[in-house]
Amino acid sequence: MTSTINGTNKAPHPAPRILVVDDEQSVCDVCTRTLTRCGYDVVATTNPNAAVGMLQRTPMFDLLLTDIKMPQMSGLELAQIARDHDPAIAIIIMTGYASVEHLHMSVQRGVADFLSKPFEIEYLRLAVDQALHKRSLLQDNLRLQTLEQLLASSEALNRSLDLAQFAEVLLRVSLIQAGCRAAFLILPETAPHITQTASSSDAVVHEAGRLLAMRSLNEQRPIVAAHEAFGEYQDQPLGYALAVPLRSQGEVSGVLLLCDTQPGLLLPGVQEGMMLLANHAGGALRNAALYSQLDEAYQRLQDLDKMKSEFISIASHELRTPLSIVLGYSSMLRDQLADEQYDYMQRILESAQRIKYLVDDMVSLRHIETGEAQLHLDLVAIPELINETLGQFRSIAAGRQHTLSFEHPSRTINCLCDREKIALVLKHLIANAIKFTPEGGRITVLVTIEESNAIKAALPQQHGSPHTGDPWLVIAVRDTGIGIAKHEQTRIFDRFYQAADSLTRDHGGIGLGLALVRELVSSHGGVVWVDSRPTEGSTFSFAVPFRHSFVAEPRSITT
Repeated sequence: MTSTINGTNKAPHPAPRILVVDDEQSVCDVCTRTLTRCGYDVVATTNPNAAVGMLQRTPMFDLLLTDIKMPQMSGLELAQIARDHDPAIAIIIMTGYASVEHLHMSVQRGVADFLSKPFEIEYLRLAVDQALHKRSLLQDNLRLQTLEQLLASSEALNRSLDLAQFAEVLLRVSLIQAGCRAAFLILPETAPHITQTASSSDAVVHEAGRLLAMRSLNEQRPIVAAHEAFGEYQDQPLGYALAVPLRSQGEVSGVLLLCDTQPGLLLPGVQEGMMLLANHAGGALRNAALYSQLDEAYQRLQDLDKMKSEFISIASHELRTPLSIVLGYSSMLRDQLADEQYDYMQRILESAQRIKYLVDDMVSLRHIETGEAQLHLDLVAIPELINETLGQFRSIAAGRQHTLSFEHPSRTINCLCDREKIALVLKHLIANAIKFTPEGGRITVLVTIEESNAIKAALPQQHGSPHTGDPWLVIAVRDTGIGIAKHEQTRIFDRFYQAADSLTRDHGGIGLGLALVRELVSSHGGVVWVDSRPTEGSTFSFAVPFRHSFVAEPRSITT
């Protein structure tokens, strides 16, 4: 037998169901007519064995009204069977004579009241009303206890971000809440296949249980079922089952299948409690699944990053030796040639030198990544370093009709930094500015000393804030080039990333320059950022902690 529970729309509350058992048909008729007029759903029988079968079927009864003395079975024996089937059922015993022994045995079986025959109709109505009211209060109390337990359970579930750990916690909590023998967490992967996790190695779900779980999954609602082998626990058949879908944000992420040898899972209170648990578990399961996917993606990224680092290490090592030979012999041959042959060899040297720069960038990134790169701090005259670096680009800038200029305070600015690494940062930023600025453009290097608040205001939101206290040395390289789209500005400092336009033949490179700039600046405890608009040019700025500054009115030097 299978029934469903409406998990979304609440149906009208059904009338309490009462089972009347008495070997006298006249007593059954009187009780049935009286209680039916009071609005109860009444079923009566004179056969105690038939009553046992009724108690084991669904829907379940709220109250048992039985005679204490019957030929085939006593009312107290029937009460014990009813209590074993449904611990929450209300029981009223009808008796022609009461004794202390009967009273004691009745209390042991949870009897709510006695009706001495003959009894008045009003007493019958009053006894039934009070017994059902007491049962309702008991159920409400159990619900409150369940909610308290669910609150503690939901906290444990929310802390379980690993899927295996989540399943273990959920199944353990489910066994305690439902009081059943076995629990299974069934997760959909690729329909119609499903994977299962059992509460115990001794618990096995059968095909009937899997079909019930799939039905609950497809219909997205709880389902109770009985009288079928849904599973097995320690060689005992599990003939009662409750399948509850785990929902989160309107989607079903799994099914909790509870199985038992006894019909306790069919109790409304148990069903309500498991539905509440399932609602909590649905969100926790979704979080655990997302965390698992994120962790897997992170592991894949780490593996890819490791492979990329190994490739950089191997490629740079294998390229350096033949590249040194190419540069050496090409330089020797060039000096022995003239005219066109000299020009050809010069182009070979320039192309080989470009490869050398790329290999040097790869080696530098590798050294930073492995911690081999160490800062060699010295008090560096920043304007002199910038002038020296600009001098290396004069011929290239002249060939593209660029104007190079430098604005800085008139007094010398000495900064404690690694001269070689700051020079490499400048080279990459100036080279990029030249590469992406059309002929006749202007490239300006600016040096300022700023307080930390000014740096915070200039940084985009995705950057971390610099520490407060010390002033900062800020060097900016401004160009009138093609600019960078807003959506690409957050990625251009990533390794091997290039803006779309840089993939053309006009703008070469493999996307390591700005990544190296970021790493070199970060090694100084600094930050780097860009301010750019398409067709309006770009300004790349970096800031490092600064001391021993002398600031005066800015002056401009044009080369």
